[in-house]
Amino acid sequence: MTVKVGLIDGPVGAGLAHAVLACSDPQALQSEEGGHGRQVAGALLEHCPSAGLLLAPVFDRTREAEVGRVVEALYWLAAQGAQLINLSFGMAAPSRRLASACAEVAAQGVVLVASAPARGAPVYPAALADCIAVTGDARCAPGEVSWLSTAAADFGTHPLIRPGRPDLGGGASIATARMSGLLAALLAEGHAPHTLRARLQSMALHIGPERRHA
Repeated sequence: MTVKVGLIDGPVGAGLAHAVLACSDPQALQSEEGGHGRQVAGALLEHCPSAGLLLAPVFDRTREAEVGRVVEALYWLAAQGAQLINLSFGMAAPSRRLASACAEVAAQGVVLVASAPARGAPVYPAALADCIAVTGDARCAPGEVSWLSTAAADFGTHPLIRPGRPDLGGGASIATARMSGLLAALLAEGHAPHTLRARLQSMALHIGPERRHA
């Protein structure tokens, strides 16, 4: 079963075009840049290679986009049949338009997975009840899950682009993409969207936040 996974991000680069079912901006598939978008797509596909990607590239090189573009992307992905949408970004200010769009799309049965900080002020859309909020957790190897249940994040997983290579980067956005891949794999196995939070809780190898030593 091919699970349709939506990505609201930047270009993924031509190298991943084989995994793309549809793109709101076909020219984005010709780009060889695919920086953050390529990293996110690659982390997701690592855990669910059979996923079919629906791309909504809205961010420029500065990783900025108007809320309106994100809202349009959410509706476009839902119309394309996305079963899960990865949101590897966070906005500091709440938006009624974004909250309304997330609520409408989630009500259609679409799973929303969004990046959250490990601690600190909430970011959006992760802080919305319709999203599964994910952050990086250094305790987790790729494929492992932690159930954090903090004010900032619901779950955590491995945050690095490549295990053992922190110099190559990573963070909450990569952890979110990895979690989206794990959830897409569960959907492919036949798990219903409304059961996924409970499934992640049962999978968790770590419960509670990481302890920070002085």
